[in-house]
Amino acid sequence: MSNKTLVIFFSTFVLSSCSGMGQKKVAEQLKGNEDSFNYTDKNGQFTVKSASGYDKKNKTFYTKKTLEIPGRQKDKILEQSVVISSVGVLKKTTPILRPKISQYNVWFDGKKYSSELKMNVAKKSIDVRMTSPEAQWNGVKQVKFPNSKMIPCFFSQVIECAKITGFVKKASEKKTGVMNFVVIWEGYPYLNETFSDFPSELFSKAELEYDGMTKEKERRFNLRVAGQSIFYVLNDKDVMIKMFWVSQGITMTSKSVAKEDPSQEDAGTIGGGDNE
Repeated sequence: MSNKTLVIFFSTFVLSSCSGMGQKKVAEQLKGNEDSFNYTDKNGQFTVKSASGYDKKNKTFYTKKTLEIPGRQKDKILEQSVVISSVGVLKKTTPILRPKISQYNVWFDGKKYSSELKMNVAKKSIDVRMTSPEAQWNGVKQVKFPNSKMIPCFFSQVIECAKITGFVKKASEKKTGVMNFVVIWEGYPYLNETFSDFPSELFSKAELEYDGMTKEKERRFNLRVAGQSIFYVLNDKDVMIKMFWVSQGITMTSKSVAKEDPSQEDAGTIGGGDNE
């Protein structure tokens, strides 16, 4: 990959806060956004609702997502998550997102499974708290960070992690580029119950590569992670409007750009969770 711009980041455990960085600049890079997506996988067609925002006071960025069965008033939620990252600076120049805490709920056969991931910086690990109907997924355990100098990022915030560092802008301008990092799966430890032929691991080494333009003149980025490829499509405001995870049969399209697509109409028949 000698013809590509390679962006590699080092350990987050030596990072400073964002106090020395312009808050206005950070706020511009992390503009809040709300959107609804048509979501299709091997089980049917659903709706994903997404909301994100930057908290200037606490210098944190949150992302909330729910996967719902459209048209239902009760037991409509299949998954819900919230992840929060703090804004830091790498080597006093590069702003980054540092994972802080996540909460994730998923419903299997109408039963609720939950996990909370909390960063333990002192021990360079993540404290995992699980609550579920099954003994194997209950209690608390600690998972050490991998022996890697690449920065971690929550899966739900991959594009934001790339945006705040300036990678998305630079790669778009040069029409080439690769960013290496480590994905933290907020859906852990239920990944192999949610996805097909997928490892149940908390951390996965990943690289995000600029992958050219679509015929609609949108930019495409390819996330290679856990032996699979996930394609993200961004609009001219660096907002994700489409996602394609071919090996899992998953597609997501913003309803704002899919109004005329009849294949994205409401559907879905499997049971969801409550709305507590």
